[in-house]
This record gives sequence, structure tokens and C-alpha cells, in this order.
Amino acid sequence: MEDTYTYTARSIEYPERAVTFTLHDHHMSVEMAAPVEQVERMLAAREGEEEGEFEDESKVWLKPLAVSLLERGVGPFRLEDVYPLADEDRLRVKAWYRAGGLGLLPVTLLDGRVDNPDAAEAFVAEIGRRKEEFTGATGFLSIMDYWITWFAAGFLFFGLLSMWRRKA
Repeated sequence: MEDTYTYTARSIEYPERAVTFTLHDHHMSVEMAAPVEQVERMLAAREGEEEGEFEDESKVWLKPLAVSLLERGVGPFRLEDVYPLADEDRLRVKAWYRAGGLGLLPVTLLDGRVDNPDAAEAFVAEIGRRKEEFTGATGFLSIMDYWITWFAAGFLFFGLLSMWRRKA
């Protein structure tokens, strides 16, 4: 692929936890980094859970793992659906899942403190640059890009139709 940009966000508290974002062709792929130590820790937490002990940090991986698995079925996110924000040492990355070409569900891909805030800011700037380079629909058409808008428009249409029928 040409013009790819890869950024690995690593937790400042737990350096073994990392998520890799790859920008390519106006899309973004998300991949969990899972070093051997991380897999061993998750397995140990699972064994401890069976023995009556429970380690809360194993639950932290359920959401990124679910996002990673879901992305494999859905495909990479379109950049116009990605909303990153870097503030000091914190990075938040949100995106919209699409169904039938329409935005269905907003998902937080990452929200936490990262070990390299300068790289996080560069990542956010790169997404902004690429979004400006490839501007999609704007205004009214972009509002109609979400399922909720179509449901609201349908509800409004049928409400107005029923009011009109009552007057007639």
C-alpha cells in the first residue's frame, strides 16, 4: 500500500498494552498488539478466575479485542468516520461502525494515557491532514449519512402525514 502511516499507542500505566492504528487509502485499520507476555498474563488471569481469584485488568482487554474482531468482519474504518483527540498525555479515538453504508454505532477505540504524547498529537494531525485532503459530503448530505437521521426523518414524515390526515 502506498502512503501508509502507522502509530502504536501504548498505555503509560501498562506498557504491554498497545493498539496499532494504520492509515491507508482514506481508511484506518485497528490492531491489538499482543506480545507473548500479554497473552500469558491473560491466561494466568483466566486460571485465577477459575480458582476464585479475579484480576480486573483482564476485563480491560475485552473491548479492544471485540473491536479488533468486529473490524475484521466490517473492514477498516473510513477516515471521515474517525474522530481522534490528543490532550497532554491522553489520546481518545472514536469511530462510527457502518451498516449498509450508513453510520450505525459510535465506538471508542481508545481512551487513555499514552507513553508518547508527541507521537499521539502527530497521529491526530495526520488524520486531520488526510481528512482535509479527501473531503466527502458536507452539510445536509452528511447528516443523512446516519441511520438515526433516517429513523428521525421517517418518524417526522409519518407524524406530519397523520396530522395532515386528521385535518382533512
